[in-house]
Amino acid sequence: AFFYYTADGNYMMKTVTPKEFEVLKSMLKQYYDHITQNPETLVVRFLGLHCLRLQSQRSRFRLFPEPKKEIYFVVMANMFNTPCEIHRRYDLKGSWVGRVTPPEKREVHVALKDVDFQQANEKIHVGEERSKQIMAQIKRDSEFLASNNIIDYSLLLGIHSKDAVANPANGVEHPESPKRSAVVLNKREQTTALHSVDQRSVYFMGIIDILTPYDGIKKLEHGIKAIRHDSRGVSCCPPPFYAERFVNFLKDAFV
Repeated sequence: AFFYYTADGNYMMKTVTPKEFEVLKSMLKQYYDHITQNPETLVVRFLGLHCLRLQSQRSRFRLFPEPKKEIYFVVMANMFNTPCEIHRRYDLKGSWVGRVTPPEKREVHVALKDVDFQQANEKIHVGEERSKQIMAQIKRDSEFLASNNIIDYSLLLGIHSKDAVANPANGVEHPESPKRSAVVLNKREQTTALHSVDQRSVYFMGIIDILTPYDGIKKLEHGIKAIRHDSRGVSCCPPPFYAERFVNFLKDAFV
């Protein structure tokens, strides 16, 4: 997929496959109902679903014109549109087979995975009451996705630490100067940012990649991978189990 951002950074466009286009179109009413009935939902906000048809100019050497090329894309709100520097990023699915980032690919702009999150002893420190509220919403979101036969979604998590900045060379964090660590969030961003209980971290998060159906190809993929690995840890699995595993993983992450 290709990503394009608007000049102000508020929105982003992402190309999708014809299958993903049809999936979103088929579940559009349910998606709209879920978003409107759950104002605190973490599910990505789609603002547009488009198809661009390109007709190449007919050549005088061709008897018939070339077929039209269709480009499908969605317009979404950019969840990382913030003046806060994102020091650590994670893409969390709740699975563990193949969910570790090789050392040579560990950079600040790269989203690490589930095993990396656990090995770093990361937690999302928002307090017991707020954790319960968020998990209740994540459970509703995952049930909505499961009811639409969707898998492969993940929680994209960005962490801004007011005390440290990630070192891309070795992953070690170093204290920032007081001037750099003094981050001010405007009113709009405070509605989308989640502060830690000690006010030293700011979390940006959302559930992304919600357009993969559990179809025949995915069922075959699950069967093959389950032979070689623990079926419970394979990312590709039936929607009800995927949703349950996703919720259970994040339940341990929020404290």
